Amino acid sequence: MILFLIELPLIRKSLLGKLPLDIEKKPWSRVKTLKYKENLWLDIYYPKSKGPYSLVFFAHGGGWISGYRKQPNNLSWYRFLVNNNFAVATIDYRYAYFNDIEILLDNYESALNFIVKNNKHLEIDVNNISLMGLSAGGHLSLYYALTKKPDVKNVVAFYSPSDLKDIWKTDSLFARFAVSVTLKRFPKKSKEIYEKYSPINHVKKGLMPILLVHGLKDNVVPCISSVKMYKKLREYKNSAKLLLHPNGDHGFEFVLKDERTKEILRETIKFLRGEFNDKF
Repeated sequence: MILFLIELPLIRKSLLGKLPLDIEKKPWSRVKTLKYKENLWLDIYYPKSKGPYSLVFFAHGGGWISGYRKQPNNLSWYRFLVNNNFAVATIDYRYAYFNDIEILLDNYESALNFIVKNNKHLEIDVNNISLMGLSAGGHLSLYYALTKKPDVKNVVAFYSPSDLKDIWKTDSLFARFAVSVTLKRFPKKSKEIYEKYSPINHVKKGLMPILLVHGLKDNVVPCISSVKMYKKLREYKNSAKLLLHPNGDHGFEFVLKDERTKEILRETIKFLRGEFNDKF
C-alpha cells in the first residue's frame, strides 16, 4: 500500500486520464463479452462499419499485478481505435501475486487463440490482427510475439520493459516491487530469469513490424529499454519504429495534451493500418 501512496499522483493521472482527442464516448456499434478461459473474460468492441474487421488485441498495463480491461484510461484507447475503424479485443489476465509469469503468458495466448479459432463467428479478419499493450501489457505482447512468432500483422508496445533488468535502474518502488513479485526473484541472484523473460533477448530475423513508444522522462520504465530494443530489432534487419516524447512520463498519452502526443497517436494508427515506412 505504501508503494502505491508514494507514486499515487502519477498513477491517478494515468488511470483516470484520457487521450487528448475529441472522440465520441461510444463509437462502437456493439460490445461482446466472452469467456475465453475459466473465470477469464474478454470484450470485443466493434466499429459501426461492416465486417470482417481488422482487430487490435489489447493488453492492459499495471505491472502484471494490477489493472483491468475496463479502466477509464484503457477505454479511452478503445474509443480511439474503434473510431479509426478497428475492432478491439481487450483481455483480463491473472495477476502475478499468486501466479507464475508463465500463467499470465498462457492467459494471453489462450485469449488470442480463442479469437482466431472463432474468427468467423466473431467477424474478425485473421490476416489483420495487431498486438498492442501498455507497459506490462506491452511486455506480454512483445514477449509472446518474439517467442511464439504468431501470424499477426504487427505489434505496438507503449512504454514497455523490453529488458526487465532496466526496471531496477529507476527509483520507482512500485515497478521494482511489481517485477520482483512477477518473477519471484531479485535480479542479483537470478539474472538468468530476468534475461529469459526480457523480449530483447529473443530478437531474431524475420519478425513482424514493431512500433515502440516511450517518454524520455519515464520514471517507471526507463526509456533506454525501448531504445535498446529498437536498435537490436534494426540490427537484425527487422522493420521497427521508435517514437519518443521529450516530456513524456509513464502513461504520458493520458496526461499530456500537446501536439507531440497527438502526433504519436496519429502515427500509431498509421502503423496499425500498415502504412509503415522505416524512415517516417
